This record gives sequence, C-alpha cells and structure tokens, in this order.
Amino acid sequence: MSHLRQVSILLSLLIVCLTGCSGNIECNSVQTQANEPSESSADGFKGYVVDRKDDSILVVDPAYKDNSANGGDDRYYPAKWFSNAPDPQIGSYVEIWTDGGPENQPYPGQARAETITVSCPANPEGAHLSEADAIRGGLYSSDGEKVRIPVIEDIQFDQDSGMWTIRMRDAMSTTEKQNEIEVKVEDIGLVEQQE
Repeated sequence: MSHLRQVSILLSLLIVCLTGCSGNIECNSVQTQANEPSESSADGFKGYVVDRKDDSILVVDPAYKDNSANGGDDRYYPAKWFSNAPDPQIGSYVEIWTDGGPENQPYPGQARAETITVSCPANPEGAHLSEADAIRGGLYSSDGEKVRIPVIEDIQFDQDSGMWTIRMRDAMSTTEKQNEIEVKVEDIGLVEQQE
C-alpha cells in the first residue's frame, strides 16, 4: 500500500512539474504587471504559496508573531488570500504588494495583489526537484492534506537518501508543539534512476 501511495504522489508531482514548466514564469521577476512598488514603499507580504483557487493564492509567512504577552496566541502566522495572482505555483516563495484597497480581516485575510515577485527556488546539489517541487509534493501527500493552513517551517534535502524532509504545521494551531508534522518526499530523479 505504501508503494502505491508513493507512486501516486510521484505522478501528482510529475503532472504539477510538467504543467508548471509549460508557462514562461521566471523567478525573481515581477509576475503581475502593474505599478512597481516605489522605493519608499514598505516591504511586501512574504511567504510560501500553500494553496490556490482560480486566480487567488494563499500565502503564509513562516515567521510567526508571539502575541502571548497580550493574551493572544503563542504563535500567530500571518496568512492572506491574494486575488489577481494567476502565475505563482504552490510551493513558491513570494513577496506581494497590494493595490492599497481595503483588506478583509477574517483569518486568513484577503487582499488584491498588485505586484508579485517569485524567488528562485533552491535546487541543492544532487537534487532533481527544486524546493518548490518538494513543497508541493509534501502538501499533496496524505499527511500534508490534513493541514488546514500549512506553514512551511523548514525544508531539507538529504543527498545520500535522495529524500526531502518538509517540516510544517497548521497555522490554525496556536501552541508551539501542536500539529507539527514532517513529510518525506522522495526526489523524483532518483526514483526514475532506480526503476
């Protein structure tokens, strides 16, 4: 049963990779062409794209805020749905500037993206998948799908085993140890070589 599960995850990853490669998306470039943020504007909203619906993406910042001194949550992870975001793929690390319009505040928030930059995903030596590909594989795994609002806390590649380890948690969980999971994703290139 676990072999069937690995095959289905790998096929899902392959489909996502192939469809992601068909577009002309370049990293570290402006993705939504609008007004460039001015030099005086504040930093944009940064984080990983963890979900997508139509032209909207859910971005979660892995840097949490500790609001416990004010009676709030131990860990509050900023998260927002951004509309007007047709290009960034799930797993990408992005920075987004909004159009300045009103933002809806129920968690996760909602805003309209004006400018989006996508960081180039790391591709460690010996890896066939990029970090973004491995994150997608982890999010699409059975363990990853159980997380309501995924926070990507860490991603590591072990060249010797050909395995990616994605450490994530649910942003809806407010305590340090609650709902932390590790997902293993086999590097697809090594799987092809083994068969």
